[in-house]
Amino acid sequence: MRSAYWAMIIAKKLPEFHNNPRLNLEAVFVSCILHDMGWANTPELLSSDKRFEVDSANIARDFIYDEQIHLSTEPWSYDTIQRVWDSIALHTTPSIARHAAPDVALTNLGITADFAGPGLPGPDGKPLITYGEYCAVMKVFPRAGFNSEGFKDIMCWLCRTKPETTYDNFVGEYGCQFGPDGNGEGVEGFKKAWAAGQSSKILMPGLEKLESIDPK
Repeated sequence: MRSAYWAMIIAKKLPEFHNNPRLNLEAVFVSCILHDMGWANTPELLSSDKRFEVDSANIARDFIYDEQIHLSTEPWSYDTIQRVWDSIALHTTPSIARHAAPDVALTNLGITADFAGPGLPGPDGKPLITYGEYCAVMKVFPRAGFNSEGFKDIMCWLCRTKPETTYDNFVGEYGCQFGPDGNGEGVEGFKKAWAAGQSSKILMPGLEKLESIDPK
């Protein structure tokens, strides 16, 4: 909910979002609320082989489809639902999300603001979220333990429960630093598995093998 409110505040301040006819604020709101469903404690919601962002995106998409069955209003289009999926799947990749559709970009900014608060700068260098706005939202939606230690525990839980999904993204960095248990146990083993899972260890040998194939 905090991320959703940050996104709504930012949408009023940046020209690229303000009164943008291509921006669906309702879709952004839903994306922000559901973006971390890949951290769910309900095992049947989660996969064993997908990044948490993809689990979150899949859960959100299924939720929207299920809810629309019971609504009398006009259902969201396939494109809108796909945009929600994109927004959630890319929410941890600002180098891509910020250059994507406005829904995707704004969702990323709202989620980023939950980690930076008034420290998130706009294009002019001024904070996108003021201290007053930050305190107003935090008063209604307090962090309730979502701090650096809590975040570390979640990242290490992912490294522990499905490590293969963490090798190509920032989550694996937590396993390399704190171990999959979060307390340093198993760091060296995780580092070796992480190193073996890097793209360069997979792509380069594949290309080298292809070079040896004579197409004649």
